[in-house]
Amino acid sequence: MTTKLRVGLSLGTLLVTLGLGAQVVVTPVQAATHAVAISAKTTSAKAGSQIKLKGAVNVRDLGGYRTKSGKTVKAHMLLRAAALNKLTKADTQKLKKTYHLATDVDLRSKGEADKDPDVKISGVAYKFDPVVKDVSQQFAMTSKDGVKIMEDGYKAMVTTKQGQKAYKQLFKVLLKNPKGQAVLWHCTAGKDRTGVGTALVLTALGVNRKTVMSDYLLSNKYLAASNQATLKQLKDKGADAATIKMTTDMMSVKKSYLNAAFSAIDKKYGSVDKYLQKGLGLTKADQTKLQKLYLK
Repeated sequence: MTTKLRVGLSLGTLLVTLGLGAQVVVTPVQAATHAVAISAKTTSAKAGSQIKLKGAVNVRDLGGYRTKSGKTVKAHMLLRAAALNKLTKADTQKLKKTYHLATDVDLRSKGEADKDPDVKISGVAYKFDPVVKDVSQQFAMTSKDGVKIMEDGYKAMVTTKQGQKAYKQLFKVLLKNPKGQAVLWHCTAGKDRTGVGTALVLTALGVNRKTVMSDYLLSNKYLAASNQATLKQLKDKGADAATIKMTTDMMSVKKSYLNAAFSAIDKKYGSVDKYLQKGLGLTKADQTKLQKLYLK
């Protein structure tokens, strides 16, 4: 059976067209409401812990990560997530009352945001901040090298003007955030655009590369149930082994993906620190302020 795979740069939704004309829309978040989650119940977070919400997955508190200087990221202030279009009332109350959420930064494209808009949360500012301009500009793939597609996508996220504009805006939001309140940033699956943004934020705070990578790879754990359900759906529709492998590669996070972004940064700027300064306009004073706001 021949297979074509159309991929948008959202890196979160795949449209698989099987040989007989059947289409399977692969959206990791949609099937993931039953994913394993760990509730953050206290003001001291376990590093990498997932916030348990009924209507969203891969929602995490970055509190608890240690920096190279020995400080710790404050709990309940920096949150990363997948799509927020299915939040329940209880979910929104938890984000407001437990995490004191002040701002929701949406890294998705306009097409994604229009189709599945975030649930409005009273008192929480919404910031549309697309890493990719138009996810609808999809292209037919004859290559089955999902790893290369992902690595190229990650390079684009940190080198294109649109990607840099988005991540620069994320840092602006973090710098203006009211003291003691949280900022949440998200995309569709909460792993690619969100993963790169989180890597940049943690690096700016002084967290080492090994810890940054460990946090990034946790998406495989928290999206496991969703991804397994999607693969079963494809197999039931008759997808061949090559399509299964490609889809698996594109729904996963791998060290080589994030390293591709780091390599692209190093090639053009010399280091992530220089990229933060020259590529995103983050001054040393800004970085000092960030660390004062979010570290203890």
